[in-house]
Parts: sequence; structure tokens; C-alpha cells
Amino acid sequence: MVNSTRPMATALGLVLTILSFAPAPPEPPALPPEVAKLAQGRLQAALKAFDEAWVYYKQARTDVFDVFAWSKLVLESQAELSQTKEEYVAALGAHRDRMRELDALVKKVRRVGFAQSLDVASADYFLKDAEYRLARGKAQQ
Repeated sequence: MVNSTRPMATALGLVLTILSFAPAPPEPPALPPEVAKLAQGRLQAALKAFDEAWVYYKQARTDVFDVFAWSKLVLESQAELSQTKEEYVAALGAHRDRMRELDALVKKVRRVGFAQSLDVASADYFLKDAEYRLARGKAQQ
């Protein structure tokens, strides 16, 4: 009786060996210096606007959507500057952290009776969206 699994196992081992030597996917190309400078300026502007939106929300001068929108623009700016998966995941994590802080503040304000129920629902969605994006970013190759 001939063992038919042995040739298949040998072939699978050979394929896995070859794949283990395959080159890693290339890193994204570096931005030309003038484009990188514009991208960095864009990030700084988004960070400044986020900081203002955060202060304004704490002063009841804006709503949760503005804070979320500016945090997401910061995320997009950071993501475009990311050269590695680690940098990209760190940008996603920072956005998630901002949304955690927003969610906690909205719930605190609601407990004292000043936040609308829509703000609570919105902040909950924004946090879940950020957690999803982070999990998806970590899972991607």
C-alpha cells in the first residue's frame, strides 16, 4: 500500500519553504520633500482645529460631531504620513483614544443632565467605529 499523503506533504513543505523566502511587500514610497512638507502642515492644522473643537465642546460651544470630524481628519492626515504599519496602527490608536475620551466626557455630562441623548448615541458610535478601524488596521497585512 502506497502512502499518498507523503508526496502531498512534501510538495506543501516545498511551497511553504519557497514562500518563506518571498520578499516582503514594498514600503510605500517616500513623499517628495515638498509634498511631505504640505502633508505635515495639513496634520498640524488638523491637530490645531481638533484641539479647538475639544475646548469648544467642553465649553458647550459645539457638539460631539465637530470633535469627531476633526479627530478623523487628524487620523487621515497621520495615516497619509505613515510609512509603516506600526505608524498607521499608532494613528488609529490615537484616534480611538480621542474617541474614548470624548465618549467618557459625553457620558459624564449626560449624568449631570446637560448632554443630549443623541450626543451619547453619537459618541458611542464614534468610539465603536474607532475601535473597529483599529482592529481592522491591526489585522491587515
